[in-house]
Amino acid sequence: MNRFREGGTLLFPKLAPRDRRAILLGLALMVPALIYVFGVRPYRAALADVLDRVTAERQLLERELALLQSASTIPEAIRRAELEAARVENRMLQARGKVLAEAELTDFLEGSASRSRVLLEEVRSGELARGEAPPPGLEVIRLELRGESDLQGVLYLLDEIEKSQLLLRVRGLALEPELARPETDGDENGAREAVPTGVVTFQIVVDGFARQEVDPDMQVSSASGPAE
Repeated sequence: MNRFREGGTLLFPKLAPRDRRAILLGLALMVPALIYVFGVRPYRAALADVLDRVTAERQLLERELALLQSASTIPEAIRRAELEAARVENRMLQARGKVLAEAELTDFLEGSASRSRVLLEEVRSGELARGEAPPPGLEVIRLELRGESDLQGVLYLLDEIEKSQLLLRVRGLALEPELARPETDGDENGAREAVPTGVVTFQIVVDGFARQEVDPDMQVSSASGPAE
């Protein structure tokens, strides 16, 4: 009994009561923290991981069930997709090679201009702007047109381009009316104001699209795969 009074408890036999209380208070604070760090937090992380996997598996199961339910409609969907692909393919320039595709597009634009009573003065190849990339798998055939007509003729030409069976895109359009300055006939007031003649000069940039040519060497290399 005397040793208990003078020397302290069995755990801390040589510490003063104040020190023992401080140590016990520290242990009371550390033990719950250690239990949370090494027990509760790993358990919660494992539980969250299991819940995420269950959610992913449930979503996968729902997609598979939906696919099974729509199995009867898949052939029809494939047929519609093939028809749409064929329709888009038919709107492409059919000539192989950029030069032949430009010739095909030029023939179409010249025919459209003739039907619209438009005089084409120049048709030349255009280049893509810096940083402008063609759609994947396609090659852009760009032509720049310059000519003249009245405003109605230019509108007819644009309508021909818009309603074409070919997939075309107008990338640029500039119109400028031609003006005439009548003679003064000796008028002291000087030259008269210029008046429109009804003729419009225009510049149009038209894009057509063709299938991108595949290099046979690259195709063979891709099919054979990397060498071991």
